[in-house]
Amino acid sequence: MAAFAEYRNYDAMALAELVRTKKVTPQELLDAALARSKEVNGKLNAIVLDHEDVARKAIRDGLPQGPFTGVPYLLKDLGAQLKGTVTTGGLSLIRETVAESDST
Repeated sequence: MAAFAEYRNYDAMALAELVRTKKVTPQELLDAALARSKEVNGKLNAIVLDHEDVARKAIRDGLPQGPFTGVPYLLKDLGAQLKGTVTTGGLSLIRETVAESDST
């Protein structure tokens, strides 16, 4: 899966199925998602913190098993937390608050 044109034909469940059946790798999905985000984020300004390094490390270290294993996603900073990441909920008052744990 080299291009977003193909990636966008699938929903998250279908992408997960492609990973499960080894038709694509989590790395290929991540590469497609990152390429597209880099194309459009200048206009959208939707991605504030880029965790490409965290995502690549997670793939290298072995992803946990679940229904969406290998499917990249964006984490919205409104109640969800990622350990070690600034988590503000959109409030400038707490713009330097770092999450101490991951959300469930």
